[in-house]
Amino acid sequence: MPYDALGIAELRAVLGLALDAFEAEHGPDVVVEHDHYWHLPVEASFDLSQEPGDLTVGQISDDLAEARGFLIENSAGPAWHALSHAIGLLRLVEEAARP
Repeated sequence: MPYDALGIAELRAVLGLALDAFEAEHGPDVVVEHDHYWHLPVEASFDLSQEPGDLTVGQISDDLAEARGFLIENSAGPAWHALSHAIGLLRLVEEAARP
């Protein structure tokens, strides 16, 4: 696989490893201490020609509700919508894992 392509199987595997490591270090749950977080729209995050000015606010409680809805429905389409909520939850896990 070329270096400039991302295999979804690779990403799934590394996320599994990271979540397994988190669980081994911190346990099976993440305590939600903050509900709101800064969110940079994905379009702005890849445009390095200018400083981003479109910060918005994400909400963990909304991300959790959406993610749980995807699980109940056994569907996460459209993918971009589910991924945007998963990213918020992953940032929560990342923040909890930091010393």
